[in-house]
Amino acid sequence: MKRYYAVLISLYTIFLLYMMFYGCGRHPEYGFLQLNPFQSIKYFLNYHQIFSEKFMVNIIGNILVFIPYGWMGILNKRFNNLAMLVFLFVSWISMIELAQLYTARGTADIDDVFLNTFGMLIGYTILQVARKINVANIRTILEREYQQSIFSDVASHLSQLIKI
Repeated sequence: MKRYYAVLISLYTIFLLYMMFYGCGRHPEYGFLQLNPFQSIKYFLNYHQIFSEKFMVNIIGNILVFIPYGWMGILNKRFNNLAMLVFLFVSWISMIELAQLYTARGTADIDDVFLNTFGMLIGYTILQVARKINVANIRTILEREYQQSIFSDVASHLSQLIKI
């Protein structure tokens, strides 16, 4: 499961980065920085119908596409620590937003950081619930994979020590 998720999340990340910088008709024009919290969200709530394309892409899309990043605990047990995951995710998504500003390929919008993080938190919650109720025996599978990765880490460290 861990290997499949690692490959899929890597491919998914490449696809998302492409969409954030080149997809959806993005052309280098000018960079824009929007640091007023909830300004963009209010705009889309007030001036667009909830099921309009602009609302769906800008609000719902910014939440849904980041749900898989809440499952990073599958790759490494440290990402089951919510504070660590949120810190790393917000740092990562903020760097992407600033890259959009500096490359003039989009808007660096604080609301995007909020919405993307909310999506990641939904994914994290889904994984924790799946683990708690043991959907598809996920708890057992992940615990076995964590133990195998710990044993392989210890074995590699021991082999390095023996070489010295």
